[in-house]
Amino acid sequence: MSSTSAPQIPFAEGTEEYGYYERLQHVVRSRLPGMKPRVLVITDIEQDYDDLLAIIFLSEMHRMGAIEIAGCIANHHPADRRAKFLRTTLDCLNLQHVPVAIGTKGASDIVAHAPDLYYGLKNRRFHDYAERKHTPPLSGEELIDFLVDQSGKVQTPGGTPTQKLTVLLISSLQDISEAFERWKSVPGPPFPTDKFDKFISQGGYKLEGNNLWPEMGMTNNKFHRQAAKNYTRTLQGCKLKSDAWSREAAKAARLDGSFFQELFQLGPIGAHLEWVWLRQEFKFYYDPLNDPYMPQLDVGWYLNTRLNLSRKSDLFQQLAKSMPPFQEVVPLIKVIAYDCCAAVGAVGEDFMKAFHVLDPSVKQQAPLDETLSEHERLFNDNKTIHRLFGRTQDDMGGINADQLASVMEVFILGGLLATKDHAEKLLQTKSPSTAIPDHEPMQYKNTLENWEHDRQQPLITEVKRCRKELQGLKDKQADAQDSLELARTAKSHDRVRQAENTLNEVVGKQTKAEIALNAAIGRIEEDKTRGAERKLRGEYDSSTPELSGAPYELLYQRDVLGRA
Repeated sequence: MSSTSAPQIPFAEGTEEYGYYERLQHVVRSRLPGMKPRVLVITDIEQDYDDLLAIIFLSEMHRMGAIEIAGCIANHHPADRRAKFLRTTLDCLNLQHVPVAIGTKGASDIVAHAPDLYYGLKNRRFHDYAERKHTPPLSGEELIDFLVDQSGKVQTPGGTPTQKLTVLLISSLQDISEAFERWKSVPGPPFPTDKFDKFISQGGYKLEGNNLWPEMGMTNNKFHRQAAKNYTRTLQGCKLKSDAWSREAAKAARLDGSFFQELFQLGPIGAHLEWVWLRQEFKFYYDPLNDPYMPQLDVGWYLNTRLNLSRKSDLFQQLAKSMPPFQEVVPLIKVIAYDCCAAVGAVGEDFMKAFHVLDPSVKQQAPLDETLSEHERLFNDNKTIHRLFGRTQDDMGGINADQLASVMEVFILGGLLATKDHAEKLLQTKSPSTAIPDHEPMQYKNTLENWEHDRQQPLITEVKRCRKELQGLKDKQADAQDSLELARTAKSHDRVRQAENTLNEVVGKQTKAEIALNAAIGRIEEDKTRGAERKLRGEYDSSTPELSGAPYELLYQRDVLGRA
């Protein structure tokens, strides 16, 4: 790469950040032709803010020539709105040429996985820009098939073949699972194993006997369990190289909240990050103090997970006794960039080792010795072809969490610095003071005063209790079904019998919980007919978002912004 054609480094020469970019340029120059990863990203952007961090990071790797973003699929209901947000985001990052497709609903149970995400997909400016652009809709299936078809082809006479695909999965696995099933079902041509370099997912898997099995405690796997199981089965059966990045790796590589707040003045994307981050973190703060979603998600969980405080520390003990207002807690918050960690892995083994993110002693994934016995081959396949980073807090799989955090911080910040002026011009925001996008906060039927009264009433507390119980039982039922499937695979009669008994027991409890929930909602409906003798002041039905959480936007406006 010549100096005249090198992309501009967005930091001053002599700074530590500038040195990172010089090292990145060396990685790019050192690569042989065909070594640049060609990445397909499947994301549920705006489900959490970490997807946006991953996209910013990848865009900067693309700008610097370290990867090629071949395309993006936005999945998870409402996938069409996510695709519009993603289209605007990529355009702001100067990636107008990268195709964006609309993916699947992403969840087997849309109701369970569509809670009151009051912070996501509320940016009116981003939505309106995508609407005005009138980009013809493209389905995720069409984009996957097109990019796979292009892999390995020579596009111009005498040219080099198109690089194989690296598939980065930072959302539900439904889209890639359906693609796998589609390719398996086509008679004639074999499964296109030779079209892929690697699959990288945020989530996790484990060995169950000789079977690669998804960790169902990981949210991206839980969205669509059947898709997650089909994904790991296909990885193993077709010997497709894969890396999985678990939550433990991300928690070990937390970003400092003060760094995160540096991003807020960097154009419309930075302003949006401020809006969505503070609101999502407010929900994390509010629920443990007032109405934990699950018993274990209490104040101790919040202090340990979101603030990274040791349970033995004096500050932990102090805050556990008396939690200050959210504004005073914000400086202590640590950012867990789950999806961005996996995005770092998509840049390549040479990149991770050059930045000491990955221990140089960790071996490259390679074809295995076919002379091994079947059992030995299966065991070694799952240890070398399929790698897990962050198996436990004490086993990172060769990842240096501190360096991982530093790499994410430098290139996320650099990505926004490099594109700030372009993004402001594109969305017609001239300066930081006017760059704050027009968000459309979530609307509620009930006033905050009515909610504060009603949330204490038995009619409301019973509905919320029943919903939590039912969701917990649904998770247990799915776990029991997985246990039964594994028992049948292992051909263990005792395990099969035990799993069947557990499943039947959970299904019975779930039926009772559903009856109790319907009865509780019915009592709320009856309350509407009582006139002056009503217990509740607000209006509620089965779809009212407060019954799945709280009116978070109203609480945020009052408690954080000081608005009536």
